[in-house]
Amino acid sequence: MEKIRRDERYGWFWRFRWNVEYALMHVYGPADLDEARDPRAQMRRDRDRRKAAHEARRSLSRLPGN
Repeated sequence: MEKIRRDERYGWFWRFRWNVEYALMHVYGPADLDEARDPRAQMRRDRDRRKAAHEARRSLSRLPGN
């Protein structure tokens, strides 16, 4: 199994920190911006990318013979 880079992990601490940062960004962040410049939208895209990679790695590790 390949080693996951530290900045690509999807562990419980990263998810906890993401939720706190997202909530703070909602309260203290900038006003609504267009989708390309909105930091919360960028955070959601990054979370979705990490989650998809995490689920792909988990499905590969559950295959017979691994």
